Amino acid sequence: MDRFLRGLLVALFGIATTVLTAAGLVYVELRYDTAIYSFVYGFVIPIGAFLSGLVAASGYYLGGRLFSYRPGRAMMAVLLAVSGANFFLIYWLEYFYAVVDGVPLHSYMTYPAYLSFMLTHTSLSSGPSDTGATELGVWGYLYGALLVAGFALGGLLVWAIMRAAPYCEACGLFLKKKGSQTRYFVKREELAACNAAMRFEMEHGHFRQAVHLHAGSGARAVNDTTGYQLRASVSECKGCGKQWLQLISKQRVNKSWSEVTGTRFAAYTSEPIDVLEEMA
Repeated sequence: MDRFLRGLLVALFGIATTVLTAAGLVYVELRYDTAIYSFVYGFVIPIGAFLSGLVAASGYYLGGRLFSYRPGRAMMAVLLAVSGANFFLIYWLEYFYAVVDGVPLHSYMTYPAYLSFMLTHTSLSSGPSDTGATELGVWGYLYGALLVAGFALGGLLVWAIMRAAPYCEACGLFLKKKGSQTRYFVKREELAACNAAMRFEMEHGHFRQAVHLHAGSGARAVNDTTGYQLRASVSECKGCGKQWLQLISKQRVNKSWSEVTGTRFAAYTSEPIDVLEEMA
């Protein structure tokens, strides 16, 4: 199957989940009087639209994995357009199914008129109650644009996740995780030294040596004094056997781990790496 056909199928998967998500959101709104996509945090962060956009764009991810398709800029444009259009589809479904005195609303007014009316008569409140809610008026169009952006950003995140996944261009296949190992450190300097040494070995083509070096560094288990960790993970192309080694450094903040910015490193090699301790 050529790349164009695979891309078309992935786009159809994405469009299908977008339509299903829109239908689900409208059903919840009509059935429970809750418009999930309209949740806006602090009047400026369209979290409801963003999360709805993520769900709507899930079809692109599923299709991409199924057909081993890594999206490019053309697919990003399609994804952004369809994700943004989800906003208009939701309002159109509401418009189509709305009934006034037993008569379909679309018998009284056009869809553009309905959309304009709904946006300009939208009210936002800073609390859970409607007390003090303010009708937006012409600012409702800005509110609508904010929701469109939220849907689009949700779709863009899915695209970015797909682009970041290790992929073999020669075989046209996503790499499959082979294994990983993690080492823990008390001091940041110890983490930095191990990371730098591994990167040096990898940049000179000594991938097995880099993994051996990692295995002999730090501690194997986390304890109360542990503040940092370095995780080495390997993925493999099932077509040509190419290996992909990635290093991710994290620091512990309270009881959670967060990635150390600017320290992630990854590289490909044809050298088999089979010395990891935790095999997936």
